[in-house]
Formats: sequence, structure tokens, C-alpha cells
Amino acid sequence: MAFNKIDLDNIKSKILISEELEKKTKVVKKGKDLWCCCPFHSEKTPSCKINDDQGSFYCFGCGAKGDIFTIYQDLFNYTFLDAVKELANKAGIKINFDSNLKYKQDDNYFNILEIATKWFQENLHIENNLCLKYLSNRKLSDETIKTFRLGYSYNKHTLLYEYLKNLSYKDEDILKSNLVKLDKNNNFKDFFYKRLIFPITNVNGKVVGFGGRVLDESNPKYINSPESNYFKKRDMLYNLNLAKNSARQKKNLLICEGYMDVISLYQNNIKSVVAPLGTSFTNEQLKLSWRYADKPTIMFDGDDAGKRASYKAAIMSLPILIPNKSLQFVNLPKDNDPDSFLKNNQLIELVNLLKKPLKLLNYIFDVSSSGVSLDDADQKISYDKYLDDLIASIKDKKIQYFYKNEFKSLFFKKLRAINNNNNEIKTAPQKISSLQKKQVYSFIASAINHSKVRTQIIECILQNIELNEIEKNILIILKKEESISKNTSDILNLFDREIRQFLESKILHHSIYNLFPYSSQKYEPDATLKEIQESSKNLNTRLSNLKKINKSLITFEKNNTSLNWDDLQKISIELEENFKDN
Repeated sequence: MAFNKIDLDNIKSKILISEELEKKTKVVKKGKDLWCCCPFHSEKTPSCKINDDQGSFYCFGCGAKGDIFTIYQDLFNYTFLDAVKELANKAGIKINFDSNLKYKQDDNYFNILEIATKWFQENLHIENNLCLKYLSNRKLSDETIKTFRLGYSYNKHTLLYEYLKNLSYKDEDILKSNLVKLDKNNNFKDFFYKRLIFPITNVNGKVVGFGGRVLDESNPKYINSPESNYFKKRDMLYNLNLAKNSARQKKNLLICEGYMDVISLYQNNIKSVVAPLGTSFTNEQLKLSWRYADKPTIMFDGDDAGKRASYKAAIMSLPILIPNKSLQFVNLPKDNDPDSFLKNNQLIELVNLLKKPLKLLNYIFDVSSSGVSLDDADQKISYDKYLDDLIASIKDKKIQYFYKNEFKSLFFKKLRAINNNNNEIKTAPQKISSLQKKQVYSFIASAINHSKVRTQIIECILQNIELNEIEKNILIILKKEESISKNTSDILNLFDREIRQFLESKILHHSIYNLFPYSSQKYEPDATLKEIQESSKNLNTRLSNLKKINKSLITFEKNNTSLNWDDLQKISIELEENFKDN
């Protein structure tokens, strides 16, 4: 029997014990716990508690207890060895049952990684080095550095390879640890050299690999350990060992892009946070996250790459959706990542974002529909077919049925809104230019962002500016007594989803703030009011002074991060190829 506890733990981490017990008895959820009628004695009321996290069960009625292997032996009549073989095959874990050397090889592998982790940690504190300065500039506390076991892969006195050799490890074992590599001249070189080191652990907290970040502008910026039997990037999530308990308590798991995002959020007491290991978010990682939260939250970076990765994750999830398991999404402002957002904003602002995630279906529709022109008949037909293809990819028939109804409902609702808008535009006199419209938007943004002078701003707008019906209705709501003192986040909650999306995408938008700084929350309220009082009375005169920034306006509009139709098609093709490969 050439397998050990690590192999058994890996199998248990891949297979939910509740799903195996469900083959014999009904599993029900009570609060945070799963229960079933004990399969080992007759009962009508569930007394057997299931712990998917630990892969175990215990019956309070008859005392039966065990794990996934117990179930296969006692319920399905397997021998222990046959149970391990069957479950390893089911979990996709390769175990060499004929090799008697495996125990020692595994011990050496994990011992070397643990020794290397401590060496990296010690290097960080040998002297006032570049790496420690970098971490200090990133505002990481000593406690955080210790919690994540961060280190530095440089020691002026010795290389890691030499250090391990001095501890009597063989070249073969050191190479298998992937901490060193052979160059073209067959000389041993440290794989990570002069990099900030992030130890990567499995769900049980054992170091299985590393991530390394350069401290200068060289490339690649990040590298990870090469894959091994114990380090498979698509099957793991960074920080899951520390995040899992908090995720179960909070009933949510936040998924970000990078290691530093995770560490920064964790330091700010957002503990249930993880990240993929430098790869696209995979269906294996989604299934893993579902073990700790029914609706994990994706919050990738606010740049084009982050938005594309988020949408790709959303589409990837559709074929593997099951009842009560889904995803939700939080959109960060353009060009922000979680770490930079926290540096430039108060923690409460991020918390408010996290409290209002978009559901999977709404997120997919909002992103995809904004990438096509639904005024065009051909694009309407293409988009309708695109929605049909998305719906067809959902394998669960019940979910497929309800998603189809909701997708079509959102689609037709948006078409009706566009048609109504077009009718209004055709009949309304064209009195206002694009730049004028953006200045009007800046006045409305100012009214939303500055509660102190909200009443005066609204009166000024209504006296001097010709508004359309939507804009008038927004101001009517803002004028209500219960709205006057509310902050920006609370104001947005007064509107339905469609108007809120309009406000966030057109009015409370970085392009407006860049052109008209007084409209942002950072501007002093009284100065904002004065600016609006002057400019609203002389809007046409001010246009001549604003023409010089038309070129900047075009640039801002080009920087819009909505995915276009080509992006949507490419993502679908990439996912199809991925499913074929798997």
C-alpha cells in the first residue's frame, strides 16, 4: 500500500461526503449544518451530522462515525484498498500503488518545502533589505507578514540549493521540489531568485508550492512553482486554509485576482478571501469554493483584463450550475484593484460595494447586452442567438428553464426601453450637445454627491437647465424630504436597478469627474455649489471655454471598459476549447 495520509486527505478534499451519503439517504440542511437519517440504523428523524469540510460524519443515535472510506467499506462493501483505488480514480488523483518508496519521497518533498519556507522567512529579516522595504511601503504589518509567512529568496551568504545540500538532501530530491532548476550548462540555479515569496498551502495548511514577485520592473512580474503531484494550480485557491472557517461563518467566499489583494483585504479584517494561482478561474476552483459558500463573490480588478476575466468566470460557471449553487459579482471602479481601492478609499466604501453584489444572471446580461447595439436589427438577432447558446450550455434543466425566462424577460425589457427612448429622441428638439449633456450630468452628480448643498443645487438646476423626463424624475426623488440628508450609496438604493445602472454608468462616472472635478465627492460642497451657480446660468458661454477638452473627452470615452461583441465571442470560443481539452 504505497499511499499515505496526504493522499487520503487529497481524496477527501475532492469528494463531498454528503453527496456519497445522499446515495443511501436524504440529506437536509439545518442552519449551517447538514444532517441525514443514519444509514447504519433505522430512524425517522435525522440524527447523523455531516461535516463536508472535515470529510466526516457522526450519528448521535447509534454512535456510528467515520469518513468517505468508512462509507465505501461499510455501506458499499469495499475493502479499504479498493475504496482508496475507487475514490482516487473518482477524484482524479494519481496514486502509484506499486511504489514502496512513495512514503519517503513525500516526506522529503514536504520537508524540503517547509525548510525552504523558513529560510525565505529568515532572509526577510537578516538585514534592512529591499524586500522588507517593499512590504513596508505596501503597509503590511509584522503580524500580517508572519501570518502569510512571506519571505525573500535572497541571501548574500548562500543560495537555497547550497543551503539544502548542507542539510544532506540529494540533488534528485531538491530538483523534485521545484525549488531549483538546471541551466543549459547543467548547473543548479535557484528557481526563485531575488523575489518576494508567497508560500502556497493546501487546504490543510501544508506548504505545497510558492509564488514569487520581482521587486523591480523586470518580467515576468510573478512566477509560481512548476506543477507537481501536490501542486496543481487549477485545483487550488490561495489562502483557502485561512479563509475557510470565516467563509462558513459569513456564508460567503470573496475571490480576488492576486496574492497582494488577498493579503491586504485579510489585514483589513476581510478574512474570507482567496485568489486563483495566477491562472483564469477554473471550474475546479468554483466547485472547491462551493464547499465553503453557496454563492462565492468574484471581485476581480477594474481594468479591461479584470472585467474580461470576471465575465469569463461567469460564462464558465453556467454548465456546472446546480440548485442552490451560483456566483455573484462586485465591480470595482475602472483601473482599481482591491488593494489600490483600499488605499484611496475608506474601508466602509468597499464594504458597501460588497453588500450589493450582482447576481450571476444579471451580471451576464448587463455585461453582454452593453457590448452590442440593440438599435441594429442584425445585432438584435445575433444577441438573441447568443443568449440561446448561453442558456443551452446550462446542463441542469430546472436552472436552464428559469434562466431562459429571466434572460428573455431582461432582453425584451431592454428592447422596449430602447424603443421608447428612440421615440422620445425623434420627437424631442435636439437642443443639447454631447458636451453640454455631460455638464448637465455633472450638475446631477453634484446633487447626489453633496448632501450638504443638495437642495440649493437642485433648485439651481431646475431654474436654469432644460431636462428630459428621466433627469427630472431623478431630481424629484432627490428633492424628497427623506432623501435630502442621505449619502451617495443610500441615494442609489432609492432607484430601481435600471435607473441605478444609468446613474452609475453615465452620471456617477469617472469621465464626468475628470471633466468636471466639482461633481465628485472629494470636492468641497460650498465650492461645488458656487461653481454650479455660475456655470448653469452661462452654459452656452462656457461651451467655448470647454471646447479645448473635447480631445480629452474622446480619450475618456475610448477608455470605456465594457466588453464589445468581439470580446464576447472570443470568450465563448476560449471556453469551448477549454472544455474540449478537459
